[in-house]
Parts: sequence; C-alpha cells; structure tokens
Amino acid sequence: MNTTTTTSPTSGTTGRLSEAALLRGLGAGDPAAIADAWQVGRHLWPVLRTLGYQAGFVGGRGANSDALAGRPPHLRPSGAPAGYRAFVATIPDASGHYDIQLQHLPADLPRLPEYRGQLDVVLQDVPFKQWPTTTRQTPSRAAGTTPGQGQALADYGTEYLTQAITLSTRGGISVSLVHPQVLDSPDPTGRQALARQADLVGALRLPPRASPNGTGTGVDVVMLRRRSHGTRSTGPGFTDLSTVRVGDRWARVNEYFATHPGNVLGRVLPGPDASLLMVPAGDRAGLGQQMQDAFKLIGGAATQLKLTAPGHLSTQPEHRLEPTTPYDRGGSDTSQATMSL
Repeated sequence: MNTTTTTSPTSGTTGRLSEAALLRGLGAGDPAAIADAWQVGRHLWPVLRTLGYQAGFVGGRGANSDALAGRPPHLRPSGAPAGYRAFVATIPDASGHYDIQLQHLPADLPRLPEYRGQLDVVLQDVPFKQWPTTTRQTPSRAAGTTPGQGQALADYGTEYLTQAITLSTRGGISVSLVHPQVLDSPDPTGRQALARQADLVGALRLPPRASPNGTGTGVDVVMLRRRSHGTRSTGPGFTDLSTVRVGDRWARVNEYFATHPGNVLGRVLPGPDASLLMVPAGDRAGLGQQMQDAFKLIGGAATQLKLTAPGHLSTQPEHRLEPTTPYDRGGSDTSQATMSL
C-alpha cells in the first residue's frame, strides 16, 4: 500500500468540542485507559493469530490504538501526543509487538481512500469525530447516559464500526472499543446494517474503573469480520435484545450477551429503564485473566464457525472453558442471580 501526504483536517468548528477536549473526555493520555487498552491488546493478539491473522497490514485509529496493537504503554515514544489520529503497520510476528513500527498518518483512515478495503486487521479506540455540544457533555467511558443521549451514542458507535468494516479487506477483522449503547440500544437499525456487511466474531463487556458513585458504564470490545461477496452470515446473532433477570428485576441486554453471559466481565446491577449497570472493578489484573479466558472462548467458537482469515486452516485445539454467569436469562426458574467478579 502507498502512503499519503494528505493534510490533516482542521479541528474545531462553531458549536462543537475541539478534538483535544474530546480526547481528554474519552481517556486520551489517561494512564488507566492506556493500561486497559493494552490489556485488551495483549490477550487479543494470540486469538487473532489462531484465527489466521498473522500477516498483512494492521491499521489503527484512536487515542490508545497503539496499545491495542500490543505495544506496552511504557514504550510509547517520549513526547508522543496524547492521542493518535491513525497509523498503519505490518502485522509483526508473535514476539514483535513490543517494537512494532507504527507509521503515523496525517489524516484519519476513512479520509484516505487508498486504505479502504485493504487492511487485514483494524483496531479502533477513541474515534476522531467531534461531538455535538447538544449532548451537553463529552461522552465518557465512566459516565452514565441520559435517555436522550442513548441513541446518539448508539448511532455514533455504529458509524464508527461501519467505517472499520469499510477499511477491512474481505475476510478482514476489526476490533473496536465502543460504548455499550451500540449493542444495547432498543433500536436495532444500526446493528442490522452492520449485520448485512459483517459477522460478529465475538464481544466482551468490560467493567469501568472504581468511581465515587459505585456504578458506571463499561466499554464493549466488538470484533467484526467483513464477509466476502455472496457469502451468507455464519456468526452469532447480535441485532436483537433479550430479557435477563438481574437479582429480582429484569433488564434488556443484547442477545449475544444473553447467550454468552461469561463475556460480561464483572458484576452487573439493574439500571434505569431496564438497562444494566456494571459494578466497577478495581482488580484489573484479575480482569486480565477473565479477558484471556473469554477471548479463548471467542477464538474457539469463531474457528468452528469458520470466521477466520481467508484461506486459514486451523490446527488449534478448541477451548471449552465454563464462564461465570452474572445474571439469569429471561424465563429462568432461578429467583436470584449470583453476581460475582
């Protein structure tokens, strides 16, 4: 692929937050957010390799996408900006992520047509889009949402995921950190549009860090594989919502998490309007082990469904770990859910 010298678009327009403010609100330069992104990256890449994504090109977008690429936070170059617009790199071998060579681009990847449909792996953290001030606050990973913000967050994240699919080659995979409203919005329109182009390989819901109010909004890791022309969907369902029991109340959650409760990493509580709230987790090392186990389950299921890199023939053993169930599915005879980290 050829690189470009396209000039970066200017930031900041009347009535919109500046790019710097958006990045600060979403965790750019926050050591805790960088550390969490690196935890995702270090447990993600072994599974990507078992699915055949061992060579080709990786592209990244967002403040901590370099950590998703597997580069430890302490190896971030001195003086690097708190937020990367975009980069491309050659997928390194298994031992090469510590010194992966990232070629930083002067504009966001969707603005560079030469990369559309060319990337084997796309990694996305904070999207580079200015947030309308009509939402009254910068969207935050740790903050809850008002009813008026929910659909805006879902639409925002869906656009973000659609761009990743467009950047992916046929059979390529994207891994994105998005707000849970993308998968849990009552309106399935955005998810249906995604399902027409890609299969869900798997998803994880990560808990927030500890906060003064004791609850918060987590972040979802969403893995999508772009389908080849004329092929049917073979991935798990993710367009609809299901009803689950949380304690003595009922809540609505994406059908994928209803059938894969072990991929919700942490304790959940019933929230307003039949939503779920996640209990913040202080033990991030323990969370890393849960993440590793859940990614292995995702890899095993994806291999069975042939959601792998084009031409990949797996010789890896299946992973059959039994996940912890943080809630009961609708229709269960159990009167009280066991919620444990």
